[in-house]
Amino acid sequence: MHLFSRLRSTRVDMADFMVLTAIFLSAAYWGLEALINLFSPEEISFYRELFGPKVGDMGMRIIVLCLFLIFGSHVQFTINNRKRAEQALRESEEKYRTILESIEEGYYEVDPEGRFTFANDSTSRILGQPKSELLQMYIHQFLADQSDRTFTDTFSQCRRTGRPVKAFDCELQRDDGVLHIEGSASPLHSRTKEWIGFRGMLRDRTEKKRLEMELLESSRKLQQARAATILGLAKLAEYRDEGTGTHLERIREYSRLLAEEMAQIPRYRGQIDPGFIEDIYQSAILHDIGKVGIPDAVLLKPGELTDEEFEVIKCHTVFGGDAITSIQAQIEGRSFLNIGREIAYNHHEKWDGSGYPRGLRGADIPLAARIVAVADVYDALTTKRFYKEAFSHAKAMQIILSLKGTHFDPEVVEAFMILETQLNRIREEKLKHEKRVMPTAAACQKGFQPAAAI
Repeated sequence: MHLFSRLRSTRVDMADFMVLTAIFLSAAYWGLEALINLFSPEEISFYRELFGPKVGDMGMRIIVLCLFLIFGSHVQFTINNRKRAEQALRESEEKYRTILESIEEGYYEVDPEGRFTFANDSTSRILGQPKSELLQMYIHQFLADQSDRTFTDTFSQCRRTGRPVKAFDCELQRDDGVLHIEGSASPLHSRTKEWIGFRGMLRDRTEKKRLEMELLESSRKLQQARAATILGLAKLAEYRDEGTGTHLERIREYSRLLAEEMAQIPRYRGQIDPGFIEDIYQSAILHDIGKVGIPDAVLLKPGELTDEEFEVIKCHTVFGGDAITSIQAQIEGRSFLNIGREIAYNHHEKWDGSGYPRGLRGADIPLAARIVAVADVYDALTTKRFYKEAFSHAKAMQIILSLKGTHFDPEVVEAFMILETQLNRIREEKLKHEKRVMPTAAACQKGFQPAAAI
């Protein structure tokens, strides 16, 4: 009973049962013969009557029978196993195909020339072609030139390395427009491990791409609005002592140009990246924002300032830096105001330590402030102010060069000299634009009418 229970529990089929039966009968026969011969060396009558006069032939017959049973059982067992394996393979393939047909992503198989050999419903939907027609077409028929090259290069890479390419972007052309697709590809092999083409996935990213573009456009407009707002606020401070001009636009153009040139110096390449250049462009205009806190009697005084008045003027660096710090406290994460704060606090510091408000020296002065300091002085020298006439470009360059290593960072001055022609061109263009579009103070006063008179 134990043997049959075990047979049932292990699900042994009839062929296996026949083998075990043959072995059991052979063992029983040999055991019985050995037992009888042990106790009765001579053959007894009932033994001869039972098995015949040639008892020795019986053993050979049983052995032959067992061999046939074992061979037949093995053949049957092999056939059954193969049938079960083929059935399992068919079921697995059917399950695999069912899964492929039900997924949202497109699945494709193509031969070495790129002709479809299989495509699921999603691929048919993505490409806009019935499956029956799709299987007569080539994947390259749906690709623009650049995307065709992308697919060709990807297939070549898969064939060469034998490894899949998990994700690449391309565009598929349909009659109703262009689809943005994220694709993948891998080598396709037969059951005999022979390479027969490629397979992969197609994911429609058109809607996602559209949303990304809208988000980028929204972000761009937001950045423009932010920059315009900041420029407008900075101009309110500028109008108090420098009139209605393009001083701030010039400062940020000079600063960006200088930062780009400084980025070529090996030891600054890690510090001056595209983010730094954009931040200094946006924040350089805030360098004098603190002047809104300086009394008019001091800020607009045409003559020479007393020591006490000059100390008041110095406060604009602290006022501006503190104001930007207060704004930053309300902002999460990094912003261009980090550099704006450094510039506002430190653009009047000098390389030799004689500047204000803290008397910083050399590299202790933030790099952005060292750059804006040169740009600010150059613009102040070359433009007319209510207390001075404008110097020529050549005279301004001569003055800045003479202050190299005392007032200014020597490396910034060297970059400034390299950019001399470009800086002068920017100055001339901005001043020309200023004369063309900016109204004079007299014109503004003439055009102003009190509200009571309207």
